Amino acid sequence: MNRQRKTAFLQGSIAIVLAALLLCNPKLSAEGFLDGIQLCVQTVLPALFPFFVLCEMMMNVPLPGRFLRYLQNAWGFCSEKSVFAVLVSWIGGYAVCAQLTGNLYCEGKISRRDALLITMLGCCSSPGFVIGCVGGLLLQNVRLGVLLYGLQIVANLLSTALCVPFLSSVKGDKQPRENLSGFSRNAGLSLAIGNAVNSSLNVCGCVLFFRTVGAVLRPILPETPWSAAALSMLLEISAGCADFSALGGRVALYGCCLCLSMWGCSVWAQLSLLLRKSVPLPVLALQRIFFMIIFIFLVAAAVRFLPGTLIVYSSLTGRVVQSSRLPADAAVVVFLFVCATLYKVRQNFYNK
Repeated sequence: MNRQRKTAFLQGSIAIVLAALLLCNPKLSAEGFLDGIQLCVQTVLPALFPFFVLCEMMMNVPLPGRFLRYLQNAWGFCSEKSVFAVLVSWIGGYAVCAQLTGNLYCEGKISRRDALLITMLGCCSSPGFVIGCVGGLLLQNVRLGVLLYGLQIVANLLSTALCVPFLSSVKGDKQPRENLSGFSRNAGLSLAIGNAVNSSLNVCGCVLFFRTVGAVLRPILPETPWSAAALSMLLEISAGCADFSALGGRVALYGCCLCLSMWGCSVWAQLSLLLRKSVPLPVLALQRIFFMIIFIFLVAAAVRFLPGTLIVYSSLTGRVVQSSRLPADAAVVVFLFVCATLYKVRQNFYNK
């Protein structure tokens, strides 16, 4: 009980300090909030919302049983659903992994041990973010992005193997249990869209909050690129990768590796919401420490064989990215997301 009081006191103190900073810097708060909205509209929603819908529907597609059973035995799962969830998560990213894990656990289709294994094996940054954003846009090397994406899958497998002895200490059921949600998610597209709306709102809420917090904390820190990059890494993964990439050289590469390893407060808040208490986060945090060590070692060993990867330091000014209107495909996705949100709100209102 004493530990709970200390935790509550610490959380309350942090909330009071942040509230004071937000009130003292309304302009910076507004800028951070607008920056978060722009990130959600242009990147998060177009990248995540379709995958939330499609990946949940893909869980009902039958796959070759022999292949799934082989991976099930190799990875130590109790259900073939767990194997499929990991494979889908490697495509959709950590948010999709957390959504699928939380849903499967609450429906009683997987055990608590399987939920933890899915999260450790499947939680990674999506190929669109690692290859397209980090590799192609920030580091300006698509081949490097492909290498980073592949090595993070390898690091997931190796770090999870190191954490296998800690699985015996996981409290809770060892086998799938009865459905806690009262219904199955095999209803099809409409239910998948509704779940995707809720999950997308949770993700965007975390991004908006930590972008706003980062905007008001930045003036307090020393005016150095290192401090800004460190703050961004602690708060939000995409901002951390962007700030480290602006430093250039090896710092850009290994700074992005740190961001991909530790995720930041925003990602951890998203996982806490989407997993629905199905996974003990301290064990997952231990796995991420192992992941960071293995991932950086693998990158340092493999990058030497990729020509034209390491960037020398440059004293030139940072590259200017020209702003443009929202692409047509992203605008359609945002429009559909808003329509689905309004439908969901209306449905909940009238059901009451």
